[in-house]
Amino acid sequence: MSTAAQPQFSSNTENSRAQELLRPLLRGNGGRWSLIDSGMGLERKFKFKTFKRTWEFMNVVAEECKVQKHHPEWSNVYNTTFIRWTTHSPPGLSEKDLFMAKFCDEQAALKEEVQIEEEEIGGADVGRELADRVAREGGDCCVPKKKDG
Repeated sequence: MSTAAQPQFSSNTENSRAQELLRPLLRGNGGRWSLIDSGMGLERKFKFKTFKRTWEFMNVVAEECKVQKHHPEWSNVYNTTFIRWTTHSPPGLSEKDLFMAKFCDEQAALKEEVQIEEEEIGGADVGRELADRVAREGGDCCVPKKKDG
């Protein structure tokens, strides 16, 4: 019997405030996000009518990422984008993750997101698999890079 993941907040995140921000985002509470198995992040799939609309959405999210100094683990195939928000240092779910998840929801609505059928949300997910692979191959984003020479 599997149990639902419990949120694992980063050490610099105030838990009660984060719980308030998280609650409306989750699928069980009317939101569209799911906790990852470890509870240390949120993930969701977005679908749009066209690739162009999808790319516009990703550009808006990328611009806000620069402002927030925070980035997702994400992937894109044609008109679908998979996004995972997690914090690497300190590890866990942070207020930035929750802010960016809400921001994504708001921007998706403005870009006329196509509603995904329930069976498209779960199961083996190409977007998740791509994001997992790229995150592994990309290495730790929060470790200072060695300078050449």
